[in-house]
Amino acid sequence: MRLPPWLEATQLQLGTLALAGQLHHALLLTGVAGVGKHLLAAELAQLLLCSQPTASGGCGRCKSCLLVKAGHHPDLLHLQSETSLGVDAVRELSHFMQGSPQQGGARVVLLPQAHKMTEAAANALLKTLEEPGANSFLLLQTAYEQQLLPTILSRCQKWLIAPVPSFVARNWLAEQNHMAIPEFLLSFCEGAPLKALELLESGAAADIAALLAQLEAYLLGEQALPELVKRLEQFEDTATLFSYFVRQQLLSAPQLVKPQALFERLAQWCRDEQQILGQNKNLALTALLLDLPRLLR
Repeated sequence: MRLPPWLEATQLQLGTLALAGQLHHALLLTGVAGVGKHLLAAELAQLLLCSQPTASGGCGRCKSCLLVKAGHHPDLLHLQSETSLGVDAVRELSHFMQGSPQQGGARVVLLPQAHKMTEAAANALLKTLEEPGANSFLLLQTAYEQQLLPTILSRCQKWLIAPVPSFVARNWLAEQNHMAIPEFLLSFCEGAPLKALELLESGAAADIAALLAQLEAYLLGEQALPELVKRLEQFEDTATLFSYFVRQQLLSAPQLVKPQALFERLAQWCRDEQQILGQNKNLALTALLLDLPRLLR
């Protein structure tokens, strides 16, 4: 995917630093999920590996750029995990960054979802952050920087990718997809157009709209609890759904909401959702939904 317009200025800043030899060896790209951190990191990696780069990116024609495009560049390591990222992966990263570039330029490691590092893995990474190999760069990305160890944060240079203004995001979405854009979508995605596009194209946006309508109907006594729980069980990102729904309720009728108790209850549910393995999702959802009318009304 071509670099979206809201990332171009940051890319130019990073590219200018790289060409001047002033780019920090460990960058932490932060921002909400779906704002384009991985696209920016990939673009910067290509620039760092390119034999004829400009500040705006790699040339796209040299051997290094073609290898990157094919996914076979020997000096580019992409570490990714569906679950947690352990010590062995970080040792591979450290060994890679201490090695000599096979193409004679830089060595670059992409580490998306850096918050998935275990504590042991994060501690193992510290030595590499303190003593990186020559002309080696580590590009970490996360939407949850608060989950990273302070020692990791202090050794990286942070670049925040801000939420995209709604008019920019809406125009970009209209260029990418001719489907109607639901009014709630950009607010739901917190200014992350790539996430909005994914939800549109997968059909998940329509499912979310239906669930939001059902939650509203439940508060009005027009939706049966068991049926709503069954629908919510089948939805993956219930934490985001509830957070958005609660924010909208607070905006629409703040005088009816008990904010502190509501947010404490929602935070408790989100923690349990993430941390308690084997949690009975049906019971947890039922308990939360039974509490919502009291906290919202």
